Amino acid sequence: MEKTYVAIDLKSFYASVECVERQLDPLNTNLVVADESRTEKTICLAVSPSLKSFGISGRARLFEVIQRVEQVNKERLQKAPKRQFAKKSYIYSELSDPACELDYIVATPQMAKYLAVSAKIYGIYLKYVSPEDIFAYSIDEVFIDATGYLGLYNVDGRGFAQMLILDVLKTTGITATAGVGTNMYLCKVAMDIVAKHIPADKNGVRIAELNEQLYKETLWGHTPITDFWRVGAGTASRLEKLGIYTMGDISRWSLDHYLIGKLYKVFGKNTELLIDHAWGIEPTAIPDVKSYRPSNNSISSGQVLQEPCNYERTRLILWEMADMLSLDLVDKGVVTNQIVLTVGYDKESLADGHYTGEVVCDHYGRKIPKHAHGTQNLGRHTSSTRKIIDATMALFDRIIDKTLLARRLNLTACNVIREEDIPEVESYEQISLFDMAEAANADNNAEEKERALQEAMLLIKHKYGKNAILKGTNYTEGATARERNRSIGGHKA
Repeated sequence: MEKTYVAIDLKSFYASVECVERQLDPLNTNLVVADESRTEKTICLAVSPSLKSFGISGRARLFEVIQRVEQVNKERLQKAPKRQFAKKSYIYSELSDPACELDYIVATPQMAKYLAVSAKIYGIYLKYVSPEDIFAYSIDEVFIDATGYLGLYNVDGRGFAQMLILDVLKTTGITATAGVGTNMYLCKVAMDIVAKHIPADKNGVRIAELNEQLYKETLWGHTPITDFWRVGAGTASRLEKLGIYTMGDISRWSLDHYLIGKLYKVFGKNTELLIDHAWGIEPTAIPDVKSYRPSNNSISSGQVLQEPCNYERTRLILWEMADMLSLDLVDKGVVTNQIVLTVGYDKESLADGHYTGEVVCDHYGRKIPKHAHGTQNLGRHTSSTRKIIDATMALFDRIIDKTLLARRLNLTACNVIREEDIPEVESYEQISLFDMAEAANADNNAEEKERALQEAMLLIKHKYGKNAILKGTNYTEGATARERNRSIGGHKA
């Protein structure tokens, strides 16, 4: 029996939520979601569809939005009566008046609200399908195995997707784009690529369909190849070095044993995924995705600093991150035996010309000092705040260049396992003739007291909020934990 999968992506979700809250039409309002209180370099979390139509990227920085709007208004001013604007408006339809200046709303992120609206929409989906047949890919995107529901609702795949989207629109005022396919890959590609090139209906809804044959006929020659799911810039660059630019190229290579060998040499086992996707094949189903458990687990804490920070302030912020990471481990009932740290430097580190080390280019093509990276083993699995902070600080001092300014921090607890899965060899510690049993017992007692304190802190934080109990260090000038505790995913809650 041929399967039918549906992928649904809520259109400019954060921006749509902000428009609906203001009783504005998300498709007719120029709005950007960004935290103006940071700097104009802050990344926009969402841009409304109408504002995107002026050539603004969905992940632009705020200063790029400002610059583009200024440019658009300069061009509009040349065509305005008497070269003067009579008014300004953030309503897209009003811009048909040449005397109207383009304006837009900057909405401060409300992450808690977005999560609540997302949960509400997920509840709408559950009116139609069982939880076993739906997978939430992100806050605004889901996959649904619709195979068993088409007969129930007497619809085809397109009709099923439209039924759900119209219910979401009626209930929340938010519209969506959908893809329908015979596997999870094809429905995703239909949504990401095909739906973008078809006209929307009166509700702003776009629904595209693909099967394996249609995929080959319409998308084997599509460029850029990065438009396809799971093909990033790095993969595309390596493919280009082989003379591969399209999915059709990959499929042709897959028919030649010698060329397949070259692919395996570059991509290893990921070659199988590339070839499957080139042919429109995806054997993975929703139950497989839900049951997947990675062989190696890790827990990360990352932070992009709001400004370049010197050694002392960076060390303070990292201390807070290590403290919070240890509590996160306790909260999840897991332990780690290895800490990995990456420190990204700011371009201002090169301003005085004294740096003589390796220089690389960042995502924007700017020259910056190469990042610092290192690993610290803990000896055994633990969630001790003291041991994790001590290890992190020692690692930081070992790899950091104190003369440079930091801009990004990423701290990772690796080889994470459940507390009950700690190997017996770690639980049993042999005392040699030269060790003092009293010292070992004292260390164990200290860890037990520390654990009791950690659990008490978590209890208070869960009941009264993350900032209900803090340490003195968190009130030091330059500390960021209190502000981060008021955020979700690094953005205002």
